[in-house]
Amino acid sequence: MLHNGLPGIAAQEIMAPSNRKELIVLNNHGKTARTSSVLIILFPNEAGELCTIFTKRVEYKGVHSGQISFPGGKSEPEDKSLLHTALRETAEEIGLHINEKSILGRLTDLFVPPSNFIISPFVALLDAPPLMKPDPTEVAEIFSVPVLHCLAPESTIYQSYTTSFGQDIPVPGYLYRDYFIWGATAMIYSELLWVIRQIECPVL
Repeated sequence: MLHNGLPGIAAQEIMAPSNRKELIVLNNHGKTARTSSVLIILFPNEAGELCTIFTKRVEYKGVHSGQISFPGGKSEPEDKSLLHTALRETAEEIGLHINEKSILGRLTDLFVPPSNFIISPFVALLDAPPLMKPDPTEVAEIFSVPVLHCLAPESTIYQSYTTSFGQDIPVPGYLYRDYFIWGATAMIYSELLWVIRQIECPVL
């Protein structure tokens, strides 16, 4: 699935906020960015629909407070690899221990200027709905979204976002029920959706 080349930045930028290029310049193009990784977990629900797991962060004093994200976080010295970071963070955040055999591959790294992190996204495919338990100190909620929903053009909308400079700008994102998936999470997911469109996936 992820071994025949990736669309990379072209797919990510479909869901990029309009001020992204400006922020990249202001943050010196990520030259001092820290490393992190996330895990995109795919699984078939009871109806056989391919779904993706998302988390909603708890409210805190930080740039990503309350946002929708994938399980993941910053790399630590004891992590053997960025994949290990994603697996460790997933276990810590949602109580889900995933075997490396379930990993399909890795998507394109993404620099996130507001937090000064480079995110390495990995993709896992499970054969059944997983049992999860959120860490209440990090995760306010866990929910899943059918992939077909986000593949539909009408799921992509724009909402107004107030930047740290007090500017109101429109940002693209995926709307699912009351959840608005935007920013780095939407950019990463956009590349995966691009890949899925190019293949025949039996659980779709």
